[in-house]
Amino acid sequence: MSSNRNINGLTVKQQTFCDLYRASEDSEVRGNAKRCYMIAYGAKEESAEANGPRLINKDPHVVEYLKTKTAMVMEQFDITEERLLQEVACSAFTDPKDFFDKEGALLPIHEMPEHARRALAGIEVNALFSGTGKNRARIGTTTKIKHNDKKASLELLMKNKGMLTEKVEHSGSTGGVLLVPTDVDAAEWQKQHFPQQNQN
Repeated sequence: MSSNRNINGLTVKQQTFCDLYRASEDSEVRGNAKRCYMIAYGAKEESAEANGPRLINKDPHVVEYLKTKTAMVMEQFDITEERLLQEVACSAFTDPKDFFDKEGALLPIHEMPEHARRALAGIEVNALFSGTGKNRARIGTTTKIKHNDKKASLELLMKNKGMLTEKVEHSGSTGGVLLVPTDVDAAEWQKQHFPQQNQN
């Protein structure tokens, strides 16, 4: 191993890049190859635009390091395809009545069915008061719940099952929008059905 590479096979700048890409506290930096490259290498935006993505896709040391770290996280938190689909299914199929009792009152969070709790995006609890000054007293609370996007969850499941199509713009005598099955490669499908465009 080269003396200027660490135990992970990375240079100092590559390690900095990877650390930022994986776990930057700034959400606009984390997962953004261009921004990470600009910070780690002190590069200008134009250079980082090309070199950032190239680093995470082409450099064997960086690719292997990120792949290994991702696999470790997946194993640590038991992130499996089955579990991910189950989580999405909770949001897609939960019935709103599962959040309420027979009288229509919102159930306490610990009394909601597990699948309903997992479908929640957030809970907001606000105290209600009456009076002012020394006479100000708490008279109750209001609780608001926010459900995960049901439509988006259904679309994710449908894509997983190959039930949705992808829109692909194309030109030529039949110009317009193609609806391509999600379980095939869009570019290859377009070549097969519109070979004349490949001759231009």
